[in-house]
Amino acid sequence: MKDITTAEAYFLFAVQGKGKIFGHDDYKAACLLSAIFHDMKKSGLIEPAGTKLKIIQKKELPADCAAYLAPVYEHLKELESLELKHIMQDYNSCWSDRHLNALTTAVGTGLSDRGLATKAKLSLFNGRVYFIPYKTAIPSLAAELLVNILYQTPISAEDGFLWLLLEKSSCLPKDFTKEQRRDIQEKVTAAIQSAPEGELARLNEFTDKLLSMIKHYPI
Repeated sequence: MKDITTAEAYFLFAVQGKGKIFGHDDYKAACLLSAIFHDMKKSGLIEPAGTKLKIIQKKELPADCAAYLAPVYEHLKELESLELKHIMQDYNSCWSDRHLNALTTAVGTGLSDRGLATKAKLSLFNGRVYFIPYKTAIPSLAAELLVNILYQTPISAEDGFLWLLLEKSSCLPKDFTKEQRRDIQEKVTAAIQSAPEGELARLNEFTDKLLSMIKHYPI
């Protein structure tokens, strides 16, 4: 995707109905975290290690990193345990959306500043900030994703990853036809199977690992 990260694109697709991702939106929160951890790994901040994360360095967030990584990065540095299941509990909770709110507000604010979403408070009392994607944002992203996957060979890991996040969290664009969804899924699946040690296969496996963990405790 051009001029937008996978995490930002996923966020726009995921919030389009509500303007927000809540703690009980377990699959959406897990998929957003998967994209965030991917960004952090690319930036050299963390490294997945089995069922844990390893922080590479505990300094300030480097200036060349996306600003929306800061809330998660700072939270990870405060934790005694970097077990993924414990991290997931902080972001998939029906008791408190504090950490998830900090993350989604950071992602949404960056999109709002670039004219891709409208920032608003829908209530004076709940304190939540909502981000409504601009009318053209979702159709434009969906059209680009469709072309990138169906008409480019090989597909990029980022495009395949975005599709997997949308599919796993039931956020696929409604204007995709049944045939288009089938063709895209077949191409993404083929890309994973043809390179089982590749980036897309690794991202798919890591996302599935996060999704499996949300079933081990009540949301």
